[in-house]
Amino acid sequence: MPNKDISHLTADLEQDMIRLKGKVASAMVQDLQASGPWWTGHFATSWKISETPVEPITKARKREEIKDGDIVAFDAPLHWQDKGEDGMSGSTYDQIRKSRSLPGRKKPKKVPLEKDLYIGNEAEYAGFAVNNPGATAPVGDAAGITYYEHSQVVNEITPPSKNPDWYKVYMQTEQYNDAISLALAETFKAKNISFAADY
Repeated sequence: MPNKDISHLTADLEQDMIRLKGKVASAMVQDLQASGPWWTGHFATSWKISETPVEPITKARKREEIKDGDIVAFDAPLHWQDKGEDGMSGSTYDQIRKSRSLPGRKKPKKVPLEKDLYIGNEAEYAGFAVNNPGATAPVGDAAGITYYEHSQVVNEITPPSKNPDWYKVYMQTEQYNDAISLALAETFKAKNISFAADY
């Protein structure tokens, strides 16, 4: 006899696939947060899982505070600075990110299989941060520079790989397969399904 009643197998598998879909997205967001740049933390925490395309529209509160001069003892330019009296070196954002702490993993979204699920970053400078062709941000130059250009004028950029094309590398080398493997393990770890049968 089968070890499990399979009369509801189709419905059970559908629910497993829905859970798997959400867990893959959640694990991918965690990967992207860990792999990408970190300045004030706004970009890393702006990765979203959505049923509709994610638009890059949100401003960073700390960037606005710095621009307005509300953060005492921080200079606004993003270029590398000499070590100051406080012993800290680096740009304004280099100093802020000394306390870099990645957010916890997002709760998986349960979305029907027939519906799309999108992962995107809603920070207004997201295109710059993933080094999209032609995407610029006013860092160190009011006219705007690309992330690659930024990488040439600072001491080092903040992705762990130190590569301005960190996102392209993540996608082209299929590093998201790690997220898929993790999600598969999480989805089916509690299952005790045997396909052996007595004839």
